[in-house]
Amino acid sequence: MKIIVVDDEIISLADFLVEVVNDIKIEYKFFLDNPLDTIEYVKANEVFGAFLDINMPKINGVELAKKLIQTAPKLKIVFITAYTHDEKAIQEMLGSNLLGFCYKPFLAYDINCYIEQMYTSEKNNKIKVITFGSFDVFVRRNVIRFSSFKSKELLALLITYNGKSLTMSDAICHLWPDKPLDLAKSLYRDAVWRLRKTLKDYHIEEIVEFRRALLILNKKDIECDYWDYLEKKNSLYFGQFLTNYDWSIEYQRVLDEYE
Repeated sequence: MKIIVVDDEIISLADFLVEVVNDIKIEYKFFLDNPLDTIEYVKANEVFGAFLDINMPKINGVELAKKLIQTAPKLKIVFITAYTHDEKAIQEMLGSNLLGFCYKPFLAYDINCYIEQMYTSEKNNKIKVITFGSFDVFVRRNVIRFSSFKSKELLALLITYNGKSLTMSDAICHLWPDKPLDLAKSLYRDAVWRLRKTLKDYHIEEIVEFRRALLILNKKDIECDYWDYLEKKNSLYFGQFLTNYDWSIEYQRVLDEYE
């Protein structure tokens, strides 16, 4: 997990480095002279947490937090500051992105507690997909309830494509092979609409990029037993794959022969 630390005081950054950075699962990036450089960094890197000084000469830390959240909507913010602030007003502005405040001179224990919250939040935010057996999707440990059978099946097909883009024609061939083309197209559009709505309801709409007659899966926040098995990260396959769907047989044959 990557975390950025922004402060215009070198002593404060040094204290953070010496007293706090002691966890090998965390990667840190420090910013001193130009806080706005963080925006480009967050665009180019998957950053999950930010420790920001509030009073800086080039930009107020709260305004910087707003800009960073626009770039990374799930970013968790902690303010490190030597002055008291209207915490309630700032909380209302930043909502669930704000974890809290640490006042200087801060204690390493307090900072590490926030880091642990960031780390736990990142783990819990993962989407877990089960394909061995019947198909299910979990977000924040809760199973997703789909509004229609076909919208769920469409996502299962996307998962099976393993990051490869899925065209409307391919989806129709798999999900509606016996339907007249005009009807199949209508059924496809309905399934896409329902899938998009379900993902939005669970606040994970970013996992699928919806284009005209094309769907693309964003894999980075998804854990999947099928993908891990193909990469030899598990040995969970036991002869059943997406048992809900007839088209899965062609993929199961490949799994049966996979070593």
